[in-house]
Amino acid sequence: MHRQLLQQDLSVIAAFKPFSPQLLDALRDNAQVYCLKPQEILLYQGDVIHSFYAVLEGGVRLVEQDEKGTSVTLKIYGPGDIFGLLAVSGHYTHPAQIEAIHNSMVIAIDGQSTRQLVLQYPELGLAIIDLLTVHVHHAHQRIRYMTAERVDRRLARTLLHYSDKFGKQMCGKISIDVPLSQRDLAEFAGTTVETINRTLTQWNKQGIVTCAHKHVDILDREALVAIAEDRQSVTLN
Repeated sequence: MHRQLLQQDLSVIAAFKPFSPQLLDALRDNAQVYCLKPQEILLYQGDVIHSFYAVLEGGVRLVEQDEKGTSVTLKIYGPGDIFGLLAVSGHYTHPAQIEAIHNSMVIAIDGQSTRQLVLQYPELGLAIIDLLTVHVHHAHQRIRYMTAERVDRRLARTLLHYSDKFGKQMCGKISIDVPLSQRDLAEFAGTTVETINRTLTQWNKQGIVTCAHKHVDILDREALVAIAEDRQSVTLN
């Protein structure tokens, strides 16, 4: 489902806020907006990408299927997140399926048109470089975490990240408003489902989190921050 893209839609994206009205208008002319229902697919695994994307509302997840047909959630994007910037360099095959988690609004901006706009608006080129640099730093940081940090710290960081992006305050707790299975958390934290289950069970006993089917509530965010920052140790047996 499509609707008209407004200039204010683009201005709410943090990376676009410094742009002039003229540049926002130029981007809008080369963009379209998708209104997605939960589980509706924006892109299939293996589709050729011509645009880059920004989430205005809701959230989408990247899902990869292996040769056995098993689905693995690689990443979740929320409001303000931008992905697919390689399309500015040229068309490429996307390695994962992108599907909506909630009722979501996503804009697609044509990559080759954006490439031409960089010649006219140098600030756009700098913004793209900055976004790609942040992406590379995050990738390097993730590798470092996977190789050097304990599982409890990695899991705490994962829950805090999604709490900041999708958390809703409800009755003294933070409800993470995205479906997160223990397998998803294991993939994000780079460990096994058994270890995730053991860690969450221990945190539940300590009053740090509660878990239901594909749902996590944070009861004590400060305790989770302490674990992530290594100010508190949780022993895994």
